[in-house]
Amino acid sequence: MRAYVLPDRRLQKLAGRFVWLDIDTEKPKNAAFVEKFPIDAWPSILVVNPEDERVIVRWAGTATAEQIERIALDGERQLRAGKASRAEEALARADRLLGERKHAEAAAAYREALAAGGKSFEGRERASEAAVQALSMAGDSAGCARVAREVLPGLRGASAARVAAQGLSCALELEDATARAAEVAALEPTARRLVDARGVLADDRSWLYDTLSSARAEAGDEAGAKALARRWLAFLDGEARRAPTPLARSAFDGQRLQAALRCGEPERMLPALVASERELPGEYVPPTNLGVLYLALGRPADALGAADRALAFAEGPRRIRVLVLRAEAQAKLGDRPGARATLERAVQDGEAMPEPARPRGYLRKAKKLLGELGTS
Repeated sequence: MRAYVLPDRRLQKLAGRFVWLDIDTEKPKNAAFVEKFPIDAWPSILVVNPEDERVIVRWAGTATAEQIERIALDGERQLRAGKASRAEEALARADRLLGERKHAEAAAAYREALAAGGKSFEGRERASEAAVQALSMAGDSAGCARVAREVLPGLRGASAARVAAQGLSCALELEDATARAAEVAALEPTARRLVDARGVLADDRSWLYDTLSSARAEAGDEAGAKALARRWLAFLDGEARRAPTPLARSAFDGQRLQAALRCGEPERMLPALVASERELPGEYVPPTNLGVLYLALGRPADALGAADRALAFAEGPRRIRVLVLRAEAQAKLGDRPGARATLERAVQDGEAMPEPARPRGYLRKAKKLLGELGTS
């Protein structure tokens, strides 16, 4: 978004009406901000009331320039609230609830706004996306998938793509196999159609490919999953070739690596990841991606070296990710005591972080690996 969306002239028009702030939530120096404004998904867009520092609009995930403009103007309208329709009032209430991270209540209010506003409601796209996002963040995978199905017929382009990807992701998380298969089958055709739709951001198109490939794997269609992963990788390779700078190109590295791993061709990514580390000295992500690749290629010594290079630059929660990678490399090299010590350090450092900043997924992984090292 920083490379492709935020420079859009549509947003430059708003410069005199808003103060723009770009926060790296993983840097320790920004811990106070994260504690005051906890983030549930990356990227997130917040519109903050300057008088009381209350979040009045919260948006999770990518957005087009047009959508960011709409989010900003919705926040401005709330600050200048006058006479509003029932749908607008429900939308404003939903935004406040989401700003307070009351996800389930926010989802209900977004759905109320949709019901009150009808098909002509100006905020329909945003309310639809936000309702599905909020249900996902509330941990209600069944509700997320169901509401995605309900709102998709009224959406087009970028909004439809994000709702389809989110709904399909939620469907794949359902524990009941029958319900999971039914929801995936209901959402998959729409997601397939939208993967080639116009006006969809590259990140969202990549998300669709990812979920569609996962859906095929879940159905036992390994050939279909790999075919989609190859299409996914070809798409991302094209985006990377068109990127204007090494930094913009590197934004696709992690997704390209996942696609290459999914289609069983990880070695294809080695030249690109080596180039990213060379061209972006001082960044932790390129050596981290290289470490993951080296593990997949059966080169744990190189993975350990890459993890150590990444640790020199990683800060905050991102260090936990790199420590887990380092421990995996140590374990592959047969250094069980070293791997255990690294994982213990990861858990200790991660749990010492403020609650909103803790990388829960990597902490769970570190504890799982510790358990495996202790019993095997």
